[in-house]
Formats: sequence, C-alpha cells, structure tokens
Amino acid sequence: AVVIVWLWNRLSGKNSSETPPWPRRLVYCLPMRTLVEQTRDEVKRWVTQLQANAGQLCLTKEAQSELTWLLEKSPIILMGGEDANDWDIYPEKPAILVGTQDMLLSRALNRGYGMSRYRWPMHFGLLNNDCLWVMDETQLMGPGLSTACQLEAFRNSAANGSDSLGVTGSVTWYMSATNNPELLRTRDWRDVPRAEKFIFGLTEDEKAATSGEIHRRRNALKRLEPRHNSNLGDSAAAEKLVTALLVEHQKMLTATAFGDAASLPVRTLIICNTVDRAVAVHQQLAEKKLTGCDLLLLHSRFRPLEREEQMKRLGSVDRVAFPHGQIVVTTQVMEAGVDISSGIVCSEIAPLASLVQRLGRLNRAGEFNELDWRPLAIVIGLKLPDLQKRPGESAAQFEARRKQFAHLPYDYRNSEAAWASLDLLQDNASTTNLETIREQIAASIPCCPYSLQRHELDDFFDTDANLSHGFTDVSPFVRGLDEDTDVQVCWRESWPQEDGTDGIGKPDFTPNFQRDELCSVSIGKALKARDILNHGWIWSGKQGGWLSIRDTGIAPGMIVVLPLSAGGYDNRTGWTGVKEDNEHSSHYVPREELTDQEQLSYLDNGWRNIADHTREVGYELTELLRHLVQESAPEHTALTCAVPWHDVGKNHIEWQHAVKTVLTKAGITGKDAYSPFSKFSLSESPLLFDLAGAKLKKEIARLKRMFRPRVAHEVASALAFRQSEQKRLGAARDVDLVSLLAEFAIMSHHGRVRKVLRDEIPRFPSDAKDVETVRGIAD
Repeated sequence: AVVIVWLWNRLSGKNSSETPPWPRRLVYCLPMRTLVEQTRDEVKRWVTQLQANAGQLCLTKEAQSELTWLLEKSPIILMGGEDANDWDIYPEKPAILVGTQDMLLSRALNRGYGMSRYRWPMHFGLLNNDCLWVMDETQLMGPGLSTACQLEAFRNSAANGSDSLGVTGSVTWYMSATNNPELLRTRDWRDVPRAEKFIFGLTEDEKAATSGEIHRRRNALKRLEPRHNSNLGDSAAAEKLVTALLVEHQKMLTATAFGDAASLPVRTLIICNTVDRAVAVHQQLAEKKLTGCDLLLLHSRFRPLEREEQMKRLGSVDRVAFPHGQIVVTTQVMEAGVDISSGIVCSEIAPLASLVQRLGRLNRAGEFNELDWRPLAIVIGLKLPDLQKRPGESAAQFEARRKQFAHLPYDYRNSEAAWASLDLLQDNASTTNLETIREQIAASIPCCPYSLQRHELDDFFDTDANLSHGFTDVSPFVRGLDEDTDVQVCWRESWPQEDGTDGIGKPDFTPNFQRDELCSVSIGKALKARDILNHGWIWSGKQGGWLSIRDTGIAPGMIVVLPLSAGGYDNRTGWTGVKEDNEHSSHYVPREELTDQEQLSYLDNGWRNIADHTREVGYELTELLRHLVQESAPEHTALTCAVPWHDVGKNHIEWQHAVKTVLTKAGITGKDAYSPFSKFSLSESPLLFDLAGAKLKKEIARLKRMFRPRVAHEVASALAFRQSEQKRLGAARDVDLVSLLAEFAIMSHHGRVRKVLRDEIPRFPSDAKDVETVRGIAD
C-alpha cells in the first residue's frame, strides 16, 4: 500500500510529462527493530520481482535506469549497528530508506545517532527535502509522532506552500489500525486545516460489502473471553491458566485435524507485558515436554541472529513436523506489523489500543470462519505484587504503587480502563464490532505533552560542540513510548588476562562492534546483573581507551563488551542475567584485514592545484544541479558562486607551508607543478617502501599525523569571500540571500556548520596557546 504505490507513481511519472514525479526518497519510519527487518526483506523482494518483470511494463529508459539503481542500492537500513552504505553522496538518485524512529528522526533533527557529526548536515538536508515520509504504527511512536508532525509543519510553512525542495516538496503519511487523529494536531497544526483527503480509509461501499476479502477480514470470527481473575503472576496461577490454554489448544487441533482445515495456522499466541513473565511461562510449557508441538519464545532481548531464527519459525505451522501445532510466548514485539494469524490469543490486560493490535493476530484473514469451532481471544488480569509500605505512605498511595508496578510498562489507569470497553464488545472481537468502541481506542493512545518548536530546531542547526564540549540531546524528541532505556551488550571470546587482576583484563582489540553481536538489555536488568556486567568494558574513544564497568558504572546507551565466560545469555531465551548461562558463542565475525594496497589507497588523494581542483568541482556540481535545482533558483546561483571560492583558503601561507613540510618529511619531491596545492598524496613516500602489514599501518598513521595545517581552510575561504562581497555590494551585502547562502556553503563544505566562530578544544593541548587567531585565521 505504500512501497508499491510510491514505486508505481515514481516510475510511471517518468513516462508522462504531465504528471510531476513523486518525491525522490521514500522514508519508511518504524518504532521497532523487528518491523524494520521485516519491511527490509519485503521491499527487497518486491523490487527484485519488479525488475524481473520490467519488460512487461513498457518503462522509459530513464525509469528502467531508476529501477536498476533501486535494486542495487535499496532498501537502505538505518538502525543501530547497520551499515547504511554510501547513499548520502547520491542526492540526485532515488532511495528507499527503512529505519527506526530514533535513527531517522535524529537525522532529521541534524543530530544523527551512530554517525559522524560532519555528516549530520547531509542527512538533515536529504531527509527534509524531496521525501515521502511514512510514519507506520503511530500508536507506538510516543514523542516521535509529535516530532514528525512538527517537522512536517516546518517543511510546509513558507508563504509559497513549502520550505522543502523538490517538485512536490516533502509529504508525510501516518498509518495505523489504531489511531487518534487528534494526536496529529500538534502546536503548529492546531489552527491549520489538513487537506480534504488527508484521512484515507475504507469507503462506505467497502464497509457495507457482504462478500469478498474485505468482508471476510472485517467480520472474521473472534470469540472474546475477559477473565479478570486469571493471571500469570505466580507459578500456581500460571500453572492453572497454562493448563486451561492447553485444553483450548487441543480443541483447536481436533477441529482442524482433517481436510483443508489441516492447513490452517493452528497457533496459540500468549502475549505477556514483560519479558520476565514471558520467559517464566515459556519455561513452564517447556517443562511439560509437549511432544509434536513447536514451542517458541520471542521478545526484544535476543541478539539479531537468534531473533531472526525465531521469526522464521513464525512463517507457517508445519503440521507434518509439528502435528500438535505451535505455541508462541511473546511480548509487545508481536503487537504491530507482524503478519501472522492464530486460532487462540491469550493476552494480559493492557491499554485498549494495544489489545486491539494483539487481537489483530487472531483469525487475521478469516481463515477459521468455516469451522464449527470459533477462534478464541482470552484477556487476563494481573496479580498485585507483595510490596512493603513506605513510611508516611497512605493506603491509597500504596495501592496505586502496587497497581503501577503490576501494570508496567503501562500506566495502570489506561490498562484498567480497558476492561469496561471489552465488556461493551459482548464477547465479539471482530474488526467490525471493534469499530463500535473507536472513540475509546483513540482515547487510550498516550498524548505527548510537548512538541518540538521551531527555535529548538534552529538551535540544532549548529553542529559545533557547545562551550561544555557537548551536543544538544534530542532523545526526548525521538524516542518511543518505552522510557526504560537500554544498554547494548556483546560477548567476545576471552582475551588475555592482565597480571594481578581477578578477572579478564583490558581488551586487546579496537571496538569494531557489529549489529549481529549486540543484545539490548534494559538499564534496570543491567543494574541487577552487576556481577556479570562488572566483567565488562566500554570504549571511551582514542584518548580514553577501554574503561572497566567497575570504574564507570552503567548508563543508558553504553555498548558493553563481555567475555563469553561472564555468562548472562541463552540462545533459546535471550538475555537471562544468570552467570551460569555461558554456553552461547560469539557472533563477532572478524573483518578481513586491509591489503597493503588498500592501506596505501587511504593516502592517495591524487595531485591537484587549487585551480584544477576547483574546475573539477564546478563540473561535478553542474551535473548534480541539473537533477536537483532549477537554474533560476537562488540555491543554484549561490552554489555556483561558492565553487571558485571554496578552497581559496588553502592558499593561506600556513596551509601551503604545512603541505610542503609534510612532503619534505615524507621524502616526496618534484611536485612543484601542483603548487599551490589543493590535493596531495603521501602514498609515494619512500618511507613506506618495503613495509607491509602492521608496520605499514603504523607508518601510514604517523605520516597522516605529520600534516598539521593549524588553519581551517574553509574558514579562510568564507572570510575571503565575505570581504570580496562586502566590497562588491556594500551595505546591500547584509540582505543579499544568494551571497549569504554562498558564504554558508563555503564555510560548511566539510560538514562543520557554525553559527558562531570560535576555537574548538585544542587538538594538540601541549602546543602553546595562540591568542591571536581563531581556527588559525588572524584579522
């Protein structure tokens, strides 16, 4: 409904001059990693099939070329630990980006997580221009939804209808089976009417249909049984409920034993609100040794490889291998986007919108409609914990604290309110009947109490470190509903032990973390497993090196490296926090060492003087602008004006002196024809001759460190351009948009965006402090 629609309109637009092309980039934003992985696989499959059948589509040569590019380069995945390749250096090309909301929204705010800050502005520009943003499963996005709405408003706020470049500007779609349109009326949308067809759903004719696929799904049979007094809170109550579920599971097996019914998804889905309860229920079922039944545990505390193996088993129920069907014990990861169907769903009480999503996994396509047996949804309660009353705590406060603890991660008032709505359904949970409580569903979705403001976005524009050498934290604007932040844990084969220590010593490798080895662990669980985490180490950068968790403590966002012997993980159940669970293996795959030739290539930048390099940049820019900006646009004129000036600062006496000095130290001569230098190489240095492997790598690093220009050439270029423009335009220079844009492009062409020009932290602290210059530039 989204990817194929974008592809069709994007490619067919190439066949008609009357139809403006759809936005160049499709940005598919999801609240959970599991949804990203699923969407990635589907997109790849669709694009591959489309390319295989391209001959039947009568595509133009240009459209065929675009489809081939998409097949080779998309989808681009943006989530923690992923390598997003080089998509950002092709702004003129189409792209399908799929990512988690924290990764995508942080980039749209110019604070991209997990990337160099010098590339922040590239992603900021690419994700706020010429894009179709799709916010999928909006009920799970929390503050991220509000941020997306505000960014949409800012992109479309100019007097001409759009602040976003591209023929169609940028557009945002919001999708969910459980939505509340009021949540889209954020600060800058309160008094702004949406487009006439902004809300798109089933037509009245489709809803009134009495046959066909839509009717079958909307009226799929779903028998609802609210059981207030059942719970999984202790082993006795869980045993009673599990026994009852196995009885219902057997009834489903009997009803689907023969004929076409044998191909139905005979699956029982047990959805718990916490990982701990899911693990405990799975353990109880495992102890029953259910012969011929595929028993599966799925939650967010697995490493990606184990989670992917579990997800594959969800595809279909193999009645030959598992004649007794499948039982899946899971958490909220099954709540959205996972396209599976079941005959039985048992869920703990949760906010109504969450329950509706969970009910969507029951008889999803109406597969069980023809049976005498009716698919069953059971909603159970939660056991209040035995807590100690705090000094001065009233009875009402104590009771509220017990309820809140039991209902985590949800607010207990939202969960308790769901019981009354379930009673209104009168034991019928079909999609059609759920529409009778649409208002209650909408009201159960939490509202973000604050919105991103324009002045805050403007503050994020500057990518220089602040006076405390840090950067503005954007996490309040991009995170989801789960406020329990995580640490990432990975395990490696044991490394050498330091003498005099009682555990594994400091790692003897550099941190090249890989997505497949990382396991998310909530900060609360990590703190409870200090006996395991105390064996861990974190990387604090080249200056600080490896630091022991014993010395630093545990904080959200850390990546902790543990030896396998520390334990804490089981391949079948994920993170356990138990030291004895240490039989898993490391998923780290050593990267191939760079060849000597590849190492030398890092020093080979070619030889160009400033004039030749400038001509080449001008040519490349002209080609790029043909695809992106009309020749009459101020951006086109500004960038064209910036080209001749962008490397003028390299003619600064200090910069040229630094080049000549490093060439002399490297033993490279005979290159005066390339003076004044813009590009130079050290790969020809005789100091590198006859070196190989580690020795070559060490010498390359030493040569790189020799180049110390002590001047930011882009600052010198921008100030030289300003001085020239002030002479040319006089007082009018201060309001000349093209001139100001050109200066900005010159100043920031290496990714450093500054609103205030000041010195950074000294790169070489031992040097004498220069009080006469800023970034090496004197008045």
